Amino acid sequence: MLERIVCRTGFALALATAAFPSPAQTYPSRPIHFIIGSAPGSVIDTVTRQLADALGSDIHQPVIVENRASAGGIVALEALKTSAPDGHALSVVAMPQLSVSPSMFKRLPYDPLKDFTHVGILFRGPQLLVVNPSVAATTLAEFVALTASQPGRLRYSSPGNGTPTHVLMEHFKYQAKIDVQHIPYKGPTANAAVLSGEVDALLEGVGPMQPFVRTGRLRALAVTGSRRIDSMPEVPTFEELGYKDIDAVWVGVIAPRDLPAPVLAILNRALTRAMRTPGLRKTFEEAGRIVDPGSPQEMTATITEEIPRWREVVRRAGISPE
Repeated sequence: MLERIVCRTGFALALATAAFPSPAQTYPSRPIHFIIGSAPGSVIDTVTRQLADALGSDIHQPVIVENRASAGGIVALEALKTSAPDGHALSVVAMPQLSVSPSMFKRLPYDPLKDFTHVGILFRGPQLLVVNPSVAATTLAEFVALTASQPGRLRYSSPGNGTPTHVLMEHFKYQAKIDVQHIPYKGPTANAAVLSGEVDALLEGVGPMQPFVRTGRLRALAVTGSRRIDSMPEVPTFEELGYKDIDAVWVGVIAPRDLPAPVLAILNRALTRAMRTPGLRKTFEEAGRIVDPGSPQEMTATITEEIPRWREVVRRAGISPE
């Protein structure tokens, strides 16, 4: 009798399992939405749309980009936090949103470590320190010497407070013990400012700056990250010139917390394949980006390590939201 009960129970469980397949068996079952905190036409928007095309081809589902631009991308991440943790709502984020914002904003509606599932870092974007040709410096050492001899006279632009340009330059200024004025602009007008000579310097992504360096409209002094970039091998890194932790800016994908492990594994593999698609990889590498998709665990470890570092930079420089 007991054996018959056990058999019937086992049969019932098997039927239940068949009737309700696991999330991994059905994922993705509908379009995926990338909720991003950047405006249309921005770097993150462009990158996300390129990724969406490659990912959609791989998973055979539409991938939709939703722009919810706001300071620090807060609106988008708050929306992601409250989305169902089933892998159909994601966000493409960059280093400042998860590693810097916790120190800039007194109250965030989310915790970057507790409220999201970290799917993985997709690539790293080295930043190029450029100066207007009118600046009497052809090397980083000469730039440091020039600014040291004229404290506060030289100025650098940024796309706004808390952007990679801003926090990385403030970190460099502290290490070099120099005084360069920060002039915040709105978005790409920061690029126009250094091109026109309105400001003297800018630390910006390699892709946007490369054409101007090659035509002589700007002069490159150093690049962030731990290795020189293939497209501009003559430009030294900050690290080899003695300045530490002035890193390339990472870009990755996150999902709501409690994403099932099988779905997380599927997503990470699909995103890795998408990033290694020859066309997408070539486009990114031509823009000076380092394509090296990583694991969820590596992304979590990176954010955990960076938060206290940027907290100190924000405190020293007195960085606050605009």
